[in-house]
Amino acid sequence: MRIRCIECGSSVGIMDKVYACPKCGGLLDVEYDYDALAETVQKLWSNRPLSVWKYGELLPVLNKTLRVSIGEGGTRLIHCRRLGEKLKLKNLYVKDEGGNPTGSFKDRGMTVGVTKALEFGVKNLICASTGNTSSSLA
Repeated sequence: MRIRCIECGSSVGIMDKVYACPKCGGLLDVEYDYDALAETVQKLWSNRPLSVWKYGELLPVLNKTLRVSIGEGGTRLIHCRRLGEKLKLKNLYVKDEGGNPTGSFKDRGMTVGVTKALEFGVKNLICASTGNTSSSLA
């Protein structure tokens, strides 16, 4: 896994506290070597419980002991047979994110974000939200 600027191609370290490319100000993107991960992750993932952390090898957190989680992810898929028929889609499913701890998909990112903040040594977190983001952070 590496973090690279989509504008100039510069790489930054996974433990660098940057939000934009230090060279050009461009957006940063995470790149994976999926071929290298393919065999390893299939064996690992098949034995893990459903959660965001099942896919830990793809998340930007290095210290597994710092994980902050109350069961995010692993939400159910609902087969929408009748709607699928109307739309001429045989296998239409929707993801029920209401099964997350605060009932929002925001819990998925927040568990990773809070854990990464701890990895950086952050002691206090705040967010500007009166909705799902603040509920998830709380």
